[in-house]
Amino acid sequence: MAPGAGELDRCRPRAGALVGSLEVRNGLGAERVVRVALGTRVWLRGEPYGWHSAEVTGWSGHDEYWVRVRGMPRDVKLAANQFVVRAGTSVSHPVRAVAEGFCDSPEFYEARRPFLDELVRQRRSAHGFTAALSAAVELYDHQLDTVARVLSDPVLRYLLGDEVGLGKTIEAGLVVRQLMLDDSSAMVLIAVPATLVDQWRDEIRNKFLLGRQLGGQRLVLISHDELGSVPRLRERALVVVDEAHQLLPHLDRRPALREELLAVPGLLLLSATPMRGDPTTFRDLLNLVDPVAFPRTDIAAFRQRLLQREKEATDLEVLVARKASLRQRRSVVGDLMGTHGNDPAVVRLAERCLAETDVGGPYWAELADYVRETYRISRRVVRHRRNTGPTEDYPVAGRRAIFIPVDDPAQVVVDEFLDRYRDLVNEGGPAVSVAQYPFAVLNGLGGPRTLLHHLRRRLAVRPGGAAAVLSRERVLLESTVARLLLAETSTRTVTALDIVQERLNKGQKIVVVGTSVAGAQDFFDAAVERWPGIVGSHLERTAQRVREESVAAFLYEPGARVLVGDSSIEEGRNLQGADVLVNLDLPIDPNRLEQRIGRLDRYARRVGPAEVVVFTEPSSEWVTAHLQLLRDGIGIFNESVATLQRRLAEVVQHVVDALLAKGSEAFLFDVDELRDSLAAERIEIDLLDELESVAVSTSFDQGSAADLRAADADVGALRAAFSRLTSLQGGINLRHHEDQRGVVRFSVRPGERILGLPDDVVPAVRPLVGGEWAYERSLAVDLDGVAPFRLGNPLVDWLDQYLRTDERGRARAVVRPSRNVEEPTLWLSCDILVEFDASHLASETAAVANRLRRRGDALLPPEILRICTNALGQAPSPSCAEVLSADFDEYRDRLLSGPIWREVLEAFPAWTELCRLAGEAALEHARRSPAVTTAPVAAAHQARDEITARLAILRARSHQLPSEAEREGAYQEMRLAEYLGQALVNGIEKPVMSVIACGAVVLWPSR
Repeated sequence: MAPGAGELDRCRPRAGALVGSLEVRNGLGAERVVRVALGTRVWLRGEPYGWHSAEVTGWSGHDEYWVRVRGMPRDVKLAANQFVVRAGTSVSHPVRAVAEGFCDSPEFYEARRPFLDELVRQRRSAHGFTAALSAAVELYDHQLDTVARVLSDPVLRYLLGDEVGLGKTIEAGLVVRQLMLDDSSAMVLIAVPATLVDQWRDEIRNKFLLGRQLGGQRLVLISHDELGSVPRLRERALVVVDEAHQLLPHLDRRPALREELLAVPGLLLLSATPMRGDPTTFRDLLNLVDPVAFPRTDIAAFRQRLLQREKEATDLEVLVARKASLRQRRSVVGDLMGTHGNDPAVVRLAERCLAETDVGGPYWAELADYVRETYRISRRVVRHRRNTGPTEDYPVAGRRAIFIPVDDPAQVVVDEFLDRYRDLVNEGGPAVSVAQYPFAVLNGLGGPRTLLHHLRRRLAVRPGGAAAVLSRERVLLESTVARLLLAETSTRTVTALDIVQERLNKGQKIVVVGTSVAGAQDFFDAAVERWPGIVGSHLERTAQRVREESVAAFLYEPGARVLVGDSSIEEGRNLQGADVLVNLDLPIDPNRLEQRIGRLDRYARRVGPAEVVVFTEPSSEWVTAHLQLLRDGIGIFNESVATLQRRLAEVVQHVVDALLAKGSEAFLFDVDELRDSLAAERIEIDLLDELESVAVSTSFDQGSAADLRAADADVGALRAAFSRLTSLQGGINLRHHEDQRGVVRFSVRPGERILGLPDDVVPAVRPLVGGEWAYERSLAVDLDGVAPFRLGNPLVDWLDQYLRTDERGRARAVVRPSRNVEEPTLWLSCDILVEFDASHLASETAAVANRLRRRGDALLPPEILRICTNALGQAPSPSCAEVLSADFDEYRDRLLSGPIWREVLEAFPAWTELCRLAGEAALEHARRSPAVTTAPVAAAHQARDEITARLAILRARSHQLPSEAEREGAYQEMRLAEYLGQALVNGIEKPVMSVIACGAVVLWPSR
């Protein structure tokens, strides 16, 4: 009897087994299953050795099956005790399978190997962040960095504060998608302003491809107003709040809601509110993500801390500036010792700096880095700005202003009214008149028709109302209304209609916005009359459903279109698909105007900046002075001023305060002085943002992000690999067709069998093949509902898991003629996967383990080693390995199956033992390879450096932060970082090695 045959004989199922019984017979896990599903892979004993693979094609009854055997012209009927089914751990031992004759055709391996290689390549390049790979979004450095930073943190509570237009929604959506991929039980809630619900719903479905989850318990999208009625909010794994600053007033009215948000495990707040904006708003946002460190008590202390940090930003810049002298540097060191003199680390580094005589010495940077990290305002703020660092290549549309002069004969009435009304109030008008004057100016700047609407509303207020017109005002207001009614007040509207017509003739999409609700309504009515069918409305008086339909039609319907809005359109809307913004008027507040322009000047893939149309009134001192401030002083029509909110708020307050005293001259500033002060503010913001940017490494720096994009763009190999996998040779007959555009659709009809898959597996895969797919990312980005064919996609993830458990392609054996051998020789070709070992967190949740695995993948990317060995060691030369690894050739090679076993066993009577020794030699060679020796050492060294730096910062913060609450929070964070860091190092130092495929090649002397 051949070696090993006795063990296999014990594997023969006994006749007469009970229906439904299951008997495991040997270490390979050969199992007797009385009722097997159609399509199940089974094995029949071969003679004189080994097993033949077959597939169950039908039930015959009486415990009998129809079975299709490779090489036989028709199906055969077999009793259940005439075959075995391998399952469980059997397929995880390919070397043992080869040793005991459970060998497949090499065609399966050759058809599946390229696809498995592609999956590993995707893991390597994406560092485990499969949400980014599989979402229909472009891959940009700063967004990948944000997602990696948030998801690598065991405490998932962050404020995402990117400047307007840089894609906070994308960052949050990718975090949500990855969390739901990591944890199948995670429940997520997203709360947004009511005006943005449909916009978010569209992006959840078409960009993040989570439409199936939306509406169920796993993913809920609601408005801010509905957040307070959500039961058991704290049971959600993550709550995302867009435009979070708008939610703060709700929390003041509903303290119980605040407590729920503080208790939820994960919280992402999205707000472009800058650090140098309103300190109270910034503090309250930080309180939500980190309530221990930022209690809502002493706002004065928080303001002082911000001011101190701003000063330190300038000081630390001096420490590392090339041109800074020793005297300047030592002065800064003295200031830092005065501020942080109770910190031993600062004192030690400062003393070294003071003893330094070389401006290029290392201690200056060490001190700057230490203070930067230790005394950061908050580690839980991620903020990126335009055209800086990782956002430099982000395609923001930009803006280009066009100034259109308007000669409105009624404008003189407006200017005279504003001057006379100011005189009236200054003569001793009551407080109500003083309060109403800025509103009169705002509407007057909107033109004659806008002012007419405003005055009529004022005159309609009943006596005793908050804005009621007093008798001494009424004469002026009524006479101005009469004069405006006699004059022609439609000049600005007519001019705007003509401007829009010119752009429509070019096939462009135009957004028209007015500060005045009534003025915007007037234009909308005129536009609908002139261009019926292509004009949409986004006005305060418009129902929310109509707004959403209008925006959708404007953005997605082909051809030229018009969207008319008022202030309701100025925040949160993504209108980068528009070409032109026509301003019916300009608000006094430049921050509001920046929000308006920012609807178009944001991420865009079109060529050229957004056109911004501004009307001028050369004859009007008021309009001219206002425009001069915005254009020449602030420069808002040339570049984004979104980061200057605080300084611009001060400018607006100065204007409002001076209106009664100076009239139109309140808008007149020393232009050079104003621009210099804004430039200085930008420098301060740059320094503060740089100071507060987190320096701890993440999975994506600019180099690794570029590598990911390069790998992602190379889709030729992926397309070919999937085609081979789903071919007859690959054994998974998922029929699909790629149209001329590159969109892939599967043709699996309901109830139809999928050849190559057992019937009990098909129900799991059938729901995954609906919809449309694309190998090219650009197609998925451009076409709604088209999914990139990448890891993270449910079908690709299913294939990844199925190929890990399906036995086909795992074990193979051939006899190959060779002129280079004088006697038969046995070689094994083993595929060994080397990867980070995440088992050190076995007691943690799947989400925590996946976070650790992603960092492990980033530091120690997975790698497949292909090693050819015999019982004595590795193949002697690369050319020999090439012969052994060559694809199966049916005209040259013979499958090791059936009678040929007799000759082979005569040549290798210790076949089983030789296979075992060759397999051990392959693993031993893998242990000596760089993937298991030098690579883990280097990766562990990098991991330790990162962990040491992180712990040093947290340790210092736990001692030096100003409040006990902050110190305790830093201490607890340090303990958790120590635990996770040690697990990370352990998993890197001892990577797991798995033989995922094994092939025996018997080189037989040629005759």
